[in-house]
Amino acid sequence: MTDSPGLPRLVESSEQSAQLALPQRSFPVWSGWDVVFLLSFAAFSVVILAAAGEAAKHFVQVRLPALRFLLQPAHEGVYLFLFQALLDFLLLLFIYFTVTLKYNASFLQSLKWSPKKELRAWTYLPVGILLALAVVGASTVFPNPIEPPIEKLLKVPLTAFLFATLGVVVAPFVEEVIFRGFLYPVVERGLGKTLAVVVTALLFSGVHVTQLWGSWPAIVLITVVGFTLSVVRARTDALLPSFIIHLSYNSTICLLFLIGVLVEGFPA
Repeated sequence: MTDSPGLPRLVESSEQSAQLALPQRSFPVWSGWDVVFLLSFAAFSVVILAAAGEAAKHFVQVRLPALRFLLQPAHEGVYLFLFQALLDFLLLLFIYFTVTLKYNASFLQSLKWSPKKELRAWTYLPVGILLALAVVGASTVFPNPIEPPIEKLLKVPLTAFLFATLGVVVAPFVEEVIFRGFLYPVVERGLGKTLAVVVTALLFSGVHVTQLWGSWPAIVLITVVGFTLSVVRARTDALLPSFIIHLSYNSTICLLFLIGVLVEGFPA
C-alpha cells in the first residue's frame, strides 16, 4: 500500500489550522490586578521586614549583650541595607512567580527583555555615563540646601560600600523589572505609551524620595533620570536598553563617589 500524494499536504494544512486555532496571548500576560497584588505585597513586606528588624534588635538587646555594639547608630545603615536587599529580593520573586507559575510564561520573554532588532549594548552605555555626569554637574551648580538622608549614610565607610554594591549589582535589574518590566506594559495597555512613560517615571522617582528628602534639586534630577529610562523603554520596546543605561548610570555615580573618597576622604 502506497502513501497518498495528498496526505502530506493534508497533514501540513491541519497543523497550520491547529496553530491558528491556538489563542494568541496578549502582552503583557498579567493584568492590572497583578500590579495591585504587587503593591499590596510590597506594603505587607515592608511591615513584616520592619517588625522582624525590631524583633531582632530586641533579641540582641535582651539575649545577646556581647553584640549590643551592633545597635549603635553608626550601624543603622547596615540594617537599612539588609532591609532594602531583602525587599528587592521578595518583590523580584513575586514578579517571577506571577509570570512563570500563575501564567506559565517565560520570565524574560514576557518582560520583553531583548529587543526585536539586533542590539549593540555598547551604544547605550554612554547614555548612562553622560546622564550621571550631567546629574553630578547639576548637583554642583545647585547644591542641596538640606543634607538628604542618603548622604548621611554614605559618611560611614561600611554603609557606603554596601549601598554602592546594592546600587550596581542589584538595583538596576530589580528596579527595571518592577517599573519598566512589570508596571510599564500594564499602564501602556490601559492608558497609552505617553502616560505609561509619565506614570512609571514618577513612581520611580517617588520610591527614591525618602532617600533624597529635603533636597529638591536631587529629587528633580532623579525624576529626570526616571523619565529618561522610561522614554528609552518606550522607544526600544524592550527592557534591556533601559537596564544598560541604569547600570552604567549607577556604576558611574559610584565610581565618582569612590574617586572623591580617594582624593578627599569620606565626607565629614
